[in-house]
Amino acid sequence: MVTRMTQRRVLITGVGRGLGRRLAELLVDQGDRVWGTNRSGDAPGGLQGMLVMEMRDEASVAAGVAAIAAQTDGIDLLINCAGTDARAFGASPTERGPFDLDADTFNAVMEVNTTGPMLVTKHLLPLLRAGEDAMIVNVSSQLASMALAQTMGADTVYNVSKAALNMLSLKTAAALRDDGIGVVMIHPGWVQTDMGGPSAALTIDESARAIVDTVESLSMGDSGRFIRWDGTDHPW
Repeated sequence: MVTRMTQRRVLITGVGRGLGRRLAELLVDQGDRVWGTNRSGDAPGGLQGMLVMEMRDEASVAAGVAAIAAQTDGIDLLINCAGTDARAFGASPTERGPFDLDADTFNAVMEVNTTGPMLVTKHLLPLLRAGEDAMIVNVSSQLASMALAQTMGADTVYNVSKAALNMLSLKTAAALRDDGIGVVMIHPGWVQTDMGGPSAALTIDESARAIVDTVESLSMGDSGRFIRWDGTDHPW
């Protein structure tokens, strides 16, 4: 992992557990000033601030960003890591196909995984524009890939929400290019999180450390890319 000489200002959503929590810990350890969000208030130590933010509620997102703005005049790195799947809203583990979910469950996942990152980015824009070499990293998934979706991913709405996040990211990259703000989508690997399960190929620490190293190498030339945790291109 790279040790930075300068102190970066970072916001990570979803730091209560899993990948978001480990990313926050690693960035704190390397000297960055890190703010985190989640729904419960649980967070790792060393954060500049912990914000309770409901990704499905724009007022909650706006209030969280306002709290950050009271503590810093810029954000250099935003990692939209908060995410969920249909099981979190009561769907059966074995019934998550395209016709298994009701509209409320389907829309709830879309709101967390796609609308939520849009809202965080929207309200954080003044701070990102004031940041230094600002970069937005949207944690996507290989299950967003049109090349892979026919044979992978039992949770249809999760696939759809991450594919939509990729399109949102591309449009955001284009919209913010003149501001010098980069946007990258990253597949973290199949990770041993609550969603990934214990049989996944990567531990949370392995994925998080690789992502931290990859993020260190990103520049505006990478804006709009869909990449893997190790920085290599992921098929669309």
